Amino acid sequence: MADLIGILIDNLKETFKAVERLLLLGFTAGVVLLVLAITDPELVGFGKLMFAEIEAPAVFGALVALGTYAASGAFAAFYFAARRRIVKRLRAHAGLVEALLTYPSVVARIGAAQIVALACVGGTGMIALLLFYVPTHGMAKALLTSVVFGSPYVVILGMALLTAFQERSITSSRE
Repeated sequence: MADLIGILIDNLKETFKAVERLLLLGFTAGVVLLVLAITDPELVGFGKLMFAEIEAPAVFGALVALGTYAASGAFAAFYFAARRRIVKRLRAHAGLVEALLTYPSVVARIGAAQIVALACVGGTGMIALLLFYVPTHGMAKALLTSVVFGSPYVVILGMALLTAFQERSITSSRE
């Protein structure tokens, strides 16, 4: 039994790290999209690609950033769901879960600050998509596109809110 708990603890810590890395990658891609939306909304220019000394069309950089933003959000949502499942399995060991949730991670203990941070990560790319699409496609299509590409972040935000309420109610029922 101790081996199973050790494996779950290791998996939970790796899940924390993976979600943070993916959120950082998604935030970076969202910021790149935001900068492109502000500086070159028609995507007609050329620019240097990050980490390479290659000149490429701005549309190529935007597509890479958009793909990275969406994929990072999707993988982060899967890892966040795994975090919820692991914590649920470890709930039988109440003191252990409370100690594990003190791990220094954005997604360890979910509170107001973490929910705001998750909203900012998802909102960055969604705002960039709105800036790209509103002038050419109208507000309705821009909102739809923004929600579709930002849906993994909306899912993460929903899971974070649910997690915060569940963990708050479990903690308050013990007191």
